[in-house]
Amino acid sequence: MVNQEELADELFISLSTLKKYLKDIKNNLSKFNIKLITNCRNGIKIEGNEMQIRYCMSAYIFNHDNLLNLANNKFVSDIFPKAEIDTIKDIVLKIILKHNIHLTDVAFKNLLVHIIITMRRAIKKNTVEYNESQQQYLQKSNYFIPASEILNAVNVQLGVDISNEVYYLTQHFIASQKFIESAKSRDDIFPLVNDILKSIEANTEIDLSIDNELISGLMIHLIAAISRLKFNMNIKNDILKTVKDNYPLAFEMAVLAAEVLEKKERVKTNENEIGFLAIHFEASLERNKLNTRKIKRAIIVCSMGLSTALLAKSKLQRHFGENLHIEKVMSCYELTLEEIKKVDFVFSTVPVAIDSSKIVRITPIMSEADLLKVEKRINRIANKHIINYKNFFKKDLFFPALKAKSAYEVIDLITNKMIKKQYIDEKIRTIIINREKLSSTEIGQCIAIPHALDKNIKEACVAVAVLDRPIIWYKEYVQLVFLLCIPKNLNELWSGFFEILFEKFIEAKLPNKWLVNRGFEEIINKFEESEKYDS
Repeated sequence: MVNQEELADELFISLSTLKKYLKDIKNNLSKFNIKLITNCRNGIKIEGNEMQIRYCMSAYIFNHDNLLNLANNKFVSDIFPKAEIDTIKDIVLKIILKHNIHLTDVAFKNLLVHIIITMRRAIKKNTVEYNESQQQYLQKSNYFIPASEILNAVNVQLGVDISNEVYYLTQHFIASQKFIESAKSRDDIFPLVNDILKSIEANTEIDLSIDNELISGLMIHLIAAISRLKFNMNIKNDILKTVKDNYPLAFEMAVLAAEVLEKKERVKTNENEIGFLAIHFEASLERNKLNTRKIKRAIIVCSMGLSTALLAKSKLQRHFGENLHIEKVMSCYELTLEEIKKVDFVFSTVPVAIDSSKIVRITPIMSEADLLKVEKRINRIANKHIINYKNFFKKDLFFPALKAKSAYEVIDLITNKMIKKQYIDEKIRTIIINREKLSSTEIGQCIAIPHALDKNIKEACVAVAVLDRPIIWYKEYVQLVFLLCIPKNLNELWSGFFEILFEKFIEAKLPNKWLVNRGFEEIINKFEESEKYDS
């Protein structure tokens, strides 16, 4: 128990400021199932499972520290001096090299952090308890012996006996493993992978079951992931937002995988793990594209001279490699409809009078970001994503100035009307809510996209809501909501919709005031701008 006034003094803030922070602190702690107990007489204390308290501490360190610069982290340096951190680092490094254990930089740091936290907590008699079956499982692991050696070395060199934490340390080794410990593990996990791929095919009509590289990668990944989840370990995923923003279809596949995983293994997944799974599915989708991709022919139109055109040609060929062949470079006046018919794409640095979906505008000096935009645009055209968005956006599903206090209240209000209008049924509403629980659909710039990508949806439709004021959705403020319902035979609509949404609303960085008093047509026009180029 800590006195509030003493805590405020230690943080160099007033008591009133501390009390203002308490709500945010409670919300942050609740993510780890930890309670903040406040008492006017006695002060403040936290209550929760010891393992979750340790994960909360490690999350704080990870979020406020460079990769391995632990000694310069104030939170860590207040617990242990630099010399002791260096000693622990040397101990761990020596023993993992001895046992030929391969760890990423992040996994190595994670191990150090948890040893430091364990020492601090164990000194105050705060230990993690394991039942007999958990102990037996951990004792059989190849990591039990190196974990024991590390803790023995800590005792010898630092005089801190935390040998009873050997199960906790072994657990962290297992969670960071990259390779399968036995053939039996591989055999045991295959049915789960098979069920995951069946669920993905049933809901998206995409068959990934012949991708042996994906199957092998998923089996290796899931063995470690299941160990993490069974012990309620939540590892940080630094690329989660990038994955969600750039690989929407792969992320939805990962959500489907997570649902199967929860049902079959009786574990609770989290957004970080879903993000890691999505990387495997995106790699598989990319491999499938490479196997079916034909060489595309193109023309470059440039009005700024040959040198600029050749620079553009060089950058395009370097980015697309053998998948793109530049037929010729020409001036705008030389371009004719006949020339356009001979190629797949026309890359132009200037506006072209001829109306054709093959024309792709580029900048004279292309950055990597420009090249990625071109790639997305080419993929949309090449895959014939000709989308008439007016058929999906329903005016009777437009909610101007919607009053709501939470994400689930917004979803409830929108889906109630969708059910009354017979766009969806109760089952689809449940799918939308469960999808939101697995991973938040906020995407930045005050936008959220709750959705269902399901085999039972008969007709694609999009509801649009502009909230009367921004609300905290999960972590960020949201005021514009697109609720999508997409049938499985239109899974490509999801990727295309998301790309345009990202380009026109997120990358464009529309000011928040743009949302005020926006009508249905004004919002839809943003999509129609892209439709002109896609059709």
